[in-house]
Parts: sequence; C-alpha cells; structure tokens
Amino acid sequence: MRMSEHSMNPDETAQDWFTDEAFWRTFGPLMFGPDQFTEAEQQIEQLLQLLELKSEAETRLRALDLGAGPGRHSLPLARAGFDVTAVDTSGYLLDQLQPRAREEGLDISIVQQDMRHYEQRGHFDLALVMWTSFGYFEDEDDHREVLKRIFNSLVSGGRLVLDLVGLEYLCRNLEPVHLTETEDGRTLIERPVLAEDLTRLDNEWILIETGDDGNEVVHRQHFSHRVWSAGEIRLWLEQAGFNAIEILADCSGGEYNLDAERQIVLATKP
Repeated sequence: MRMSEHSMNPDETAQDWFTDEAFWRTFGPLMFGPDQFTEAEQQIEQLLQLLELKSEAETRLRALDLGAGPGRHSLPLARAGFDVTAVDTSGYLLDQLQPRAREEGLDISIVQQDMRHYEQRGHFDLALVMWTSFGYFEDEDDHREVLKRIFNSLVSGGRLVLDLVGLEYLCRNLEPVHLTETEDGRTLIERPVLAEDLTRLDNEWILIETGDDGNEVVHRQHFSHRVWSAGEIRLWLEQAGFNAIEILADCSGGEYNLDAERQIVLATKP
C-alpha cells in the first residue's frame, strides 16, 4: 500500500463544498454503500471490454482514478491487474480506501490532492473521472485545467473516461423534490434545480435521522456542479486536444439519447 500525502492551501479551497470533510462524513455513507461498490465493479468490467483494455504481468497498464473517493473504481481496476493511482481531495474518503486495498493485498497509490493540480506527464494508459466527479468547480477555467492535466498525464493513445449526468435527460425529467427513505430509518430529501442557463445543477440535500439521544437531527447541505450537453462536452474535449470522442448512455456502450440518465464520454489522446 502506498500513501502519498499532499497538503492543500486552505485559502485556495476554503469555499469549495467538496473540501468540507463534514459533508462526506454525513452524506458519504448514503453515496458509497455496498450496492454502489457492486455497481462500480460491473462498470469497470464493462468499460475494459468496451475499451478493449487488458493489463497483464508483462504489459501492466497504469490507470488514474480522479475523484476516487473510497475506491469504488480503483479497487476493481487493481483487481484487473492495473497499476492504479487514486486521487481525491478528501482524506476521510481515502482513509476508507486504504484498509480495503490492504485487506485484498492490492497495491494502490493513494494521493490526497486537488485534481486541478495533479499531473504526471505521459504516465497513464487510462484516466477515469467517474460519477460526476468532474464538474465540481465554480470557475470554468478550472475544468479546462483538469482536462489539460489529464491530457498531459496520458500516454499517446491513452484513453479518458468521463462519467457525467446527462443534461438532455435532466431537462426533461428533473424532479424538483426527491425523497429517499433508507433501511436504517433515515430520510434524504433532494431539491435540485438547473441554473445559470442550464449549465449548473444546484442542489440542496436535507438528511433527517435520529441522534444518539433519540431526538431528530437534521443535516442540510447546498452544493452545485457543472453539467454539459453532449455536444458541449465533445467541443471541450476537442479543444483540450482529444480525439476519437464517443458519447454513450452507459458503460456497456448503449446509445446516448434523450432518455439516457448518464453521459459516458470516451476520448483518446492522439
């Protein structure tokens, strides 16, 4: 197990919701449960088939998992024989990846760093940014900076996978209020709205649970992330230097259309 610590400038990230560890401690268990880990394992299997990538002992491929969190995708990539680097800003989430990897004897390089600053030139055969982890930033230039650093970090012929929410689907199907009741008795209320000329999804999450003293506890969090139409994200990737761009509905290669909840974007560094 390799653990690389990287300190971040507190002033630089103080206003970013995704650097608030209290958010991940409160809502992380709802986002990264057993079902989500199982889903991620299936996604990696499908993606490797789709991309026709296979890492073997004599040709061990290197994969970058940006926004890795607790390792939902890093772990199955490592099981598939990839040399995996997992990058995330949250030490809380990465601390969950470390024992999981150790228990399975998987050698994953774990790096706590903002993806806007992470780069290893010409190092990776595959880069993934899964489950809407690309799009957190308020400044458009920050998203372009991430794409530039991913491009620089890939080898020639290296592949990029972005897993984004489908804007076309949101425009037709967004529910103003969504309620989920968990098996352990908690209630999550989500209140999303498309804003800024349909370029951002603003959300309010309200989690209601019973505290240790038996009283009701309410956690409230506002956050926002960028959303792209299929044509727009294609243009962004072309401007970043990528080619062979495909927009798919899922990791198995389904056709992207107005009913696709996700955008699975594939691109290649020439």
